[in-house]
Amino acid sequence: MSKFKSMQAQKAERSVFLNRILFSSVAILVLGGLIIARLVYLMVIETDELSLRSINNTLRTQSIPAPRGLIYDRNNQVIAENKPKFQLEMIPEQVIELENSLLYIADLGILSEDEIPIIEERVQKQRNYQFKSIVIKRDLDERQMALFANNRMLLKGFDIKSRLTRNYPQGEMYAHVVGYMGSISSNDYQRFNPSFYTGKEQIGKSAIEREYEHILRGIPGKQKLMVNVRGRVMDEIEKEAFEMGNNIVLTLNSELQKTAYDSMEGKKGSVVAMDPRNGEILAMISVPSFDPTAISLGLSQYEFRKLNENKKRPLFNRAIAGQYPPGSTVKPMLALGALDMGIVDSEHYHTCEGEFRLPNYSRPFGDWATHGSVNTKRAIQASCDVYFYESAVEMGIERMSAFLKKFNLGETTKLDLGSEKKGVVPNQEWKRNNFSSKQNQNWYLGETVIAGIGQGYMLATPMQLAYATSIIANKGYAYKPHILKQINLNNSSQPLSSQSERIDHITNIDDEYWDVVFEGMNAVINEKRGTAYGVFPENSDIAGKTGTSQVFNLDKRSGNDVPEELKDHGLFIGFAPINNPEIVIAVIVENGGGGRVAAAPVAERMFNKFRELRGIKVVQSN
Repeated sequence: MSKFKSMQAQKAERSVFLNRILFSSVAILVLGGLIIARLVYLMVIETDELSLRSINNTLRTQSIPAPRGLIYDRNNQVIAENKPKFQLEMIPEQVIELENSLLYIADLGILSEDEIPIIEERVQKQRNYQFKSIVIKRDLDERQMALFANNRMLLKGFDIKSRLTRNYPQGEMYAHVVGYMGSISSNDYQRFNPSFYTGKEQIGKSAIEREYEHILRGIPGKQKLMVNVRGRVMDEIEKEAFEMGNNIVLTLNSELQKTAYDSMEGKKGSVVAMDPRNGEILAMISVPSFDPTAISLGLSQYEFRKLNENKKRPLFNRAIAGQYPPGSTVKPMLALGALDMGIVDSEHYHTCEGEFRLPNYSRPFGDWATHGSVNTKRAIQASCDVYFYESAVEMGIERMSAFLKKFNLGETTKLDLGSEKKGVVPNQEWKRNNFSSKQNQNWYLGETVIAGIGQGYMLATPMQLAYATSIIANKGYAYKPHILKQINLNNSSQPLSSQSERIDHITNIDDEYWDVVFEGMNAVINEKRGTAYGVFPENSDIAGKTGTSQVFNLDKRSGNDVPEELKDHGLFIGFAPINNPEIVIAVIVENGGGGRVAAAPVAERMFNKFRELRGIKVVQSN
């Protein structure tokens, strides 16, 4: 009997067993109840939400960038177009480890490590738009695309897409006036409506591309795609087409533009050509220039820094932001003012002995030559400094400043390009506002003297000089300058054309005074002792004026010892034909020497090309 358990032990074991069965049953019932309750919750209460999630796991909505509008010159030659390129894109919210992913792409040779901090900064700045694509690398080659394809599974959130990118077939020639493109930044999203951008396209960063961004950019489309668990597109479910941006036509003439660019080869400076009858800009160049296509495709940090730090400043638009002493180009304006104010008589001759002296000044104000007896016409023709020194002193700085401002000097021309500088037309108030010390705030008579030949504090841009010359050509009025000629709207067969706005600047000046100025400017071109005589063909129907703005006092050095950056700037302004002007030209050649040797030959080529385009036989100069 010892081999068998007692009844008491058997009862105890039975009780434990029954308790275990009861506990297990209760646990099974509770767990089963929870599972059933969860299934009921998911299948009944959350069914709509889960269905939507399921659809989203198989359907993906993508934005389709809209092609940008094209840019043409006035004769419908393409200035800016779109070309397909492959680029690497990233959607930040889909990337798990951004830094590691970028380092891996750099290891593949697709990116450089220097670009990683820039990309991370862009992602951080666009943290409110993490669902929008960011372009990581543009213009991928076949090797880079193959490397990415072999490692695609390790780079979630990244993909290669074929996109239209900006191309400028005429290269550097139009760079400063048309501008270039770049990746969209957080600042761009603040300036423009984000709904018009997918993050995959570029945006205008300068000049016309930026000024008319709202016209050139299109409206993106959308497509709904079915994808598998690996993200591969299986089918297109729905598509909403994009609307292409509007094409625009500019006032520029590519043949004149090329002539200006070729004429300035190897030089620094600017050329502006304008139609005084309507304000259309016919040509505008700034040299040295840059390749806008290369910048639009994306330069490395090193390449952009090298371009930006170039001492010749190729990114700087000298036409609208380069401020230079206008030199003798202001003499026709001052001559008109002196005639109108009764300071000079056009027939009265003044004696020029090669220098001008002020009382109590130890040093004379020199002239570039001894001109002898000159009247107003001859003073303009030979660019006699002494004549204008005397006129300036009689006129005084306040009247001189006020009269020059009537030619819009000291103010922007409001050209549709942006970033325009307004130059300086000094007077006593200007000096008080721009100098801190009391002594320097005083205006001295000697400063009035040199202002009379466009030196000292006086500054003007090439665009301002072209506009002022347009006022001269029209005898007191001009048209607001503009580069946009028309917009070819996608939803209309009728283009939207720019309207010319006439602005009256100078009124109530006798025609005889204008005639004296015109005769003097024509004599500059066609008569002996004229500062541009012999540069242009004989009997040219052109009114012009050369100018030289001094960078360094040559009294201190001999000519051969002056470094290039300290040599005088050469300037020229002119218009043609004289009695019915159709073109105005302003040229400045930095450190090129006098206006005759540096700027006038450029203008001569421009006038010749203009006559050639009008079908007029061109006679070469001697």
